[in-house]
Amino acid sequence: MGKPSFLTRYATHILVIAALATPLAGWGALKAIKGNRNDISDWLPKNYPETIELRWFRQHFVADQFVIVSWDGCELGDDPSGAQDDERIAKLSKALLAVQLPAEVKGEDRAAFKSVTSARDVLRELMAPPAELSQKQAIARLEGSLIGPDGKQTCVVATLTEAAAANLRLVVGRPFKGLGLGWKKWPTSCLFQAIKSAGLNEHEVRLGGPPIDNVSIDEEGQKTLLRLAGLSAALSVALAYWSLRSIRMTFIVFMCGVMSAAVSLAAVPLLGSRMDAILMSMPALIYVIAVSGAVHIINYYRQAAADAHSVEHAPEHAIAHAWRPAILTSVTTAIGLASLLTSDIVPIAKFGGFSAIGTMTMLVILFGVLPAAMKKWPWIPPELRSKANHGAIKKDAEGPEFGARGWTLFGTFVRHHHAAVLTSCMVVIGLLCVGLPKVKTSIDLLKLFSKDAQLLKDYAWFEDHLGRIVPMELVITFPTDVQREAAPAGMAAGQMADRLTFLERLELVSRIQESLDRRLGVRGQDLIGATMSAASFAPALSGQGSGGAANSYRYVANENLAANRAGFERAGYLRVEGAEAGSRAGDELWRISVRVAAFHGIDHGELVSRVRQSIEPVLASHEASVDAMKALAQRRHGNPKGARVVVWQMDKNAASTDNMAAALASKNVRTVATTLHPGAATDEQLASFKKFDGVILGAGFPQAAMERLRLANIPILATYEAGAVRAKDDRSAVDGVHHVDVTYTGVIPVVYKAQHALLTSLVQSTWWSFATIMPLMMWVCRGLAAGFVVMLPNALPIVVVFGGMGWLGIPVDIGSMMAASIALGVAVDDTIHFLAWYRDDLKALGNRHEAVLASYRRSANATLQAGLINGLGLSVFATSSFTPTQRFGWLMLTILIAGITAELIMLPALLFGPAGKAFSLKRGAAPVPDEAARAKPRVELSALDRRRALREHGAVAA
Repeated sequence: MGKPSFLTRYATHILVIAALATPLAGWGALKAIKGNRNDISDWLPKNYPETIELRWFRQHFVADQFVIVSWDGCELGDDPSGAQDDERIAKLSKALLAVQLPAEVKGEDRAAFKSVTSARDVLRELMAPPAELSQKQAIARLEGSLIGPDGKQTCVVATLTEAAAANLRLVVGRPFKGLGLGWKKWPTSCLFQAIKSAGLNEHEVRLGGPPIDNVSIDEEGQKTLLRLAGLSAALSVALAYWSLRSIRMTFIVFMCGVMSAAVSLAAVPLLGSRMDAILMSMPALIYVIAVSGAVHIINYYRQAAADAHSVEHAPEHAIAHAWRPAILTSVTTAIGLASLLTSDIVPIAKFGGFSAIGTMTMLVILFGVLPAAMKKWPWIPPELRSKANHGAIKKDAEGPEFGARGWTLFGTFVRHHHAAVLTSCMVVIGLLCVGLPKVKTSIDLLKLFSKDAQLLKDYAWFEDHLGRIVPMELVITFPTDVQREAAPAGMAAGQMADRLTFLERLELVSRIQESLDRRLGVRGQDLIGATMSAASFAPALSGQGSGGAANSYRYVANENLAANRAGFERAGYLRVEGAEAGSRAGDELWRISVRVAAFHGIDHGELVSRVRQSIEPVLASHEASVDAMKALAQRRHGNPKGARVVVWQMDKNAASTDNMAAALASKNVRTVATTLHPGAATDEQLASFKKFDGVILGAGFPQAAMERLRLANIPILATYEAGAVRAKDDRSAVDGVHHVDVTYTGVIPVVYKAQHALLTSLVQSTWWSFATIMPLMMWVCRGLAAGFVVMLPNALPIVVVFGGMGWLGIPVDIGSMMAASIALGVAVDDTIHFLAWYRDDLKALGNRHEAVLASYRRSANATLQAGLINGLGLSVFATSSFTPTQRFGWLMLTILIAGITAELIMLPALLFGPAGKAFSLKRGAAPVPDEAARAKPRVELSALDRRRALREHGAVAA
């Protein structure tokens, strides 16, 4: 009697250890899910300029951690005292300030909201000094932000504390219906506690703001896990039962999948990370991959039982045959997933990394728990029946192995028509490749949700009743070098020609704000709503002329505004860098808050570009005026006041002319505008310019005309182009600047950068998948040509999906981007299992075509079953209300169906054709059957039966 196998000795121990470890894995998985948190601003690496600037902005301003609450009937009355306002506005404001963070949130500050703003509060401030606006004027300034177009509809804006922003689900989450995680209901969030205290209910309030966006993603991810993971598991179990026809084996396979998924989840908090909505799809992916792998191992078990006519050692033989291809398949899948680590989009990189870890840890379960269970509770495949009570079995009287006859017929068809089949596949690939350059990417926050999501309904309501609420922030930096108050004592007046008073800085901010409103607002392209800045809280500015009266007015206005600096800071639109900023200490930061349309129909990159195009002409005009003032100071012996200049504008752009004229008028410099074409100017007209102190040339001024001005001795004080060069300076906000600079920040620039990085990530991750998997396949195939050949069908799924998306104009989003690398890794799995059979059959039969048929017959069932379990198991995610998960679901189904087609049709066609010669045995390697074997009538035997006949006659070692 031989020594008992490892499984015979330790199967029980393995199962006991698995039973003890399962609750620990479940506890870790539960901890991971409860830690689910999403923040779009965290999608990019922390060292990206966009994320650095957003952190910098949040350190200085209240920023984008605000919640907007409104409802039908949330209206202002006509009485300026607020006595006629909806009384629930005041109640809600008071309740929001009073509500405390739940006990599980650590920290000394227990307040959930650090400030609450209502329209009535701001109206009172605008109607008081220094602005002293009438109620009608004050309402007009707040229209589209805190007050609707009817002048009555309003809202309450609550700003979160830092502790609250880190616990959004507990602070602003909607009441969760049904059981929450941990088998208990989620506590009512702080926001909804205040809403209830104000006499409102959850169904009538409308909510908006970045925290609501982020917590909505949390909730959608949670719904995906709780509602769809169970459905995915149930469908996979049903498919596994259809494949195995055994409740016991189906349960074992199910538990292997659940354990693999639980371990992958538990790894997230164990490695110091946290779940997000994208990572919520990972456990389902690991589950179906584990079930698919179990089906392949069971297929080896079936073949071993059929060959040995016994299940006694079938688990050992199955593992002996399966370990190499199974490890290779897991490695290739893990490589495909790990290639996502090259993505700069953090959720995608996390998904790839943890899914790769889960794929490798899954091997421990498939090679430990599964064979131990099969050893402990032997299973007789349905196509075989018992012959005796000692585990001996024989083939069923119905004839060939399970499904073998049908696959033999289909494989024979492919063999006879391999040229036509392969040509058809290559034509499809070629046509779809044309669509690949047309692939576009898109990351739109609101497109993450289904059309009937509550968040979208609320945003549509806000845009109809109040205004746009999606935030984008601009910060205009005035370094100390340009502040008149910061000039060193004793500096000559001429040296301060380029320095701006407090009033002049406010005027420049106002001109930028007006340019945005004029170009992108309701009067322009209608992409943005209201804008707010310090100018919104200042009195109406006048006195743009020159002369003594204007100078006196500007002096008094400047003193009054400077004295009210603290009021602008309280409003949240002005900050000064402190000593901690180092060389930037003393720089002034002026904020312009822009509210963007939620449903604008253009991508974020185009939107940011249009915002820049609206602002840069103002900055260019300012820089040109600075150059002009410096030139005038030199020409007029340090006293540019009272100078007269000509602004020569080529493109008749009145806005640029007005901006330049306004900037110079603030320095008591008079301007005259002309749009005369330089080529049409006569010598007399040019001579008339000599009575001015010089000219400023607008955009597009010809070089030849500039030479003509110089020859006529007409001073060129400045050019628009030179100002535009400095205005386009893209240095980071944390870099020191020596001129006026604008920083574009908020969620929208971050999303734009993520969208740009998405396409780069798609190309990089797919390339790395090919670059790492192809050498592995060449090693498996023992040849460069053979490895290249088998990679062709595995590229088909990627080309089908992404080429098709390019042709159909469907953008690649954060959900579909993950599918490419996953598809390549998963598709290669079936190829490796096929090659594992093919290598043995080729050695046994010595004939490539017969070996392909034999391998096809033995692996096709498992390939089809695994593909269906993977594809249909993940397809339930196509019903998710979270669009990335939805897109991921149907793309994976499409990819895996394409993968089945590639493995069962294109790969055999390749191997039957001339390309298959790359897999032929070396000369002399084919076994030579003896005379008895040759005497067998070949036409009556299948490839597998012929292999067994050769074994029986001793041609091949059994």
